Amino acid sequence: MNIKRIVFPSFVLAVLAGGRVVQAGEISGFTWSSGVASVAGVSISPPPFPGNDDVIGDSGNVQVVAQKHYTGIGPVDIQFDVFTATPPGGTTEYLFQEGVDNSTPFDWSGYRIELGFGMGAGFVPSTPGDGLDFDAPDFSSPPDFSTFFSTLDVWTEDVIQVSGGLHPNGGGYSLPPYEFTIDVPDGITSFTLRQSPIAAVPEPTSLALLAACGLIAFPRRRRSQ
Repeated sequence: MNIKRIVFPSFVLAVLAGGRVVQAGEISGFTWSSGVASVAGVSISPPPFPGNDDVIGDSGNVQVVAQKHYTGIGPVDIQFDVFTATPPGGTTEYLFQEGVDNSTPFDWSGYRIELGFGMGAGFVPSTPGDGLDFDAPDFSSPPDFSTFFSTLDVWTEDVIQVSGGLHPNGGGYSLPPYEFTIDVPDGITSFTLRQSPIAAVPEPTSLALLAACGLIAFPRRRRSQ
């Protein structure tokens, strides 16, 4: 499993040495962990609109994850560090824009993201009412996965799941990027964004065809011996 931690000293200096006061929960660094993908192109800087919870439409605080490069089916955990306000402040709403690359052997029929804490086997799902959420309770900033998926199957406080299309294998890349909103509350030191592609299940006729090809190929090998 790959685990990589990245912290941004310049952001810390901007807050502590530059006289800037943290007004609400703000992302300050990240760690990613996965055995099936790599993460690159993450840029973190102080949000221009801290404490802007309940924005209608897209938040002005844009968090970019330029590339998640999947080579297998499984979860990718990105743990974000959070600065908290002193005294306690409010919630900062972020618009996430993610480039997702499917270099697995499979097309994907869906995609699932969820919020929680910890990584890998230690991941614990976020619970309702803890302040960490996908734009709850107003849900005024809808997620957008329309590059490849048209159906929003689940949109709760802590889970988004989409379907209604195929994210193709062989390097299919989400451009425009997948977009969704996360409310980052004050009072936590980190949170985890877990993401998992859902592999397309072959049609029964395709499975039957593959089985028939196998039956045909087997006796041919027998005769060539």
